Amino acid sequence: MRVVTIVRKVASRCYPNYLKAFEDGDGLFEKFKIDTPLRIAHFLAQALYETGRGTVLFENMNYKTPARLLEIFGVGHHSAAIRPDEVDHYLNNARALAERVYGLGNPKKARELGNTKPGDGYKYRGGGLLQTTGGTNYVTMGKLSGVDFYTNPDLIVSPEAALLPALNEWNQGKLNDLADKNEIRKITRAINGGYNGLSGRTDLFEEIWKIVGKGGVESIAWKAAEPSDETRALQESLNDLGAEPALVVDGKYGPATTEAVNGFQKQAAIPVDGNAGIVTDAALNLRLAN
Repeated sequence: MRVVTIVRKVASRCYPNYLKAFEDGDGLFEKFKIDTPLRIAHFLAQALYETGRGTVLFENMNYKTPARLLEIFGVGHHSAAIRPDEVDHYLNNARALAERVYGLGNPKKARELGNTKPGDGYKYRGGGLLQTTGGTNYVTMGKLSGVDFYTNPDLIVSPEAALLPALNEWNQGKLNDLADKNEIRKITRAINGGYNGLSGRTDLFEEIWKIVGKGGVESIAWKAAEPSDETRALQESLNDLGAEPALVVDGKYGPATTEAVNGFQKQAAIPVDGNAGIVTDAALNLRLAN
């Protein structure tokens, strides 16, 4: 099944320029070896989540309520640390907010992103299928793609070029390897820098998987995934700590492993989400050391 056919099924309101990029993108998906059900499903889950199922070209910096703006960019939520007493200035003021968050109004973040001039925060806000952000990334993705996104940021959402930065970012992060192991949490961290929207990305993956997954055993994503040494080590650790029933150490992160992680997280009094992230790993290592 062609990738564009899947996009049409799950993103009925996808913008025409993205659709055109997918329509003409068969050769690119082949070139970047996004050519198995797991790889296709994971790539599309991330791209379509980042773009609201293809309805977002550039990051929307128009916030209408103080509560929502502070939830995203306020003190304790973002390095911009916008205070309640300054929030009114940034409501419905996209350029000013982008400059405060990504530009010279947030010097450390601006240096990190390569936004060096006034206006760069807005000019190089998140754009395209994986929401490329920052002048440095626009330059890097431009060089990899053979397109000058830095001089003309609008090209990052053009039908001719929209797939290129997303595919190059995917390739740079070696995300096909993670897709083969069905590691959506790690893929999300590589794309997002954290785990924002993990549940939404997972829901999208499951929706897409129902379309691309094969029949039989391989219709279940975790069974289709390649074994992971990291998951094997996790399963062994959980067994050492008395997982009941004992886990089959097969390197596949299926329902039994998820349930065992849930059980351990409850015992350790840490957030219960079935994912063995940094906090869970630290708690496991502490228990194993005692």
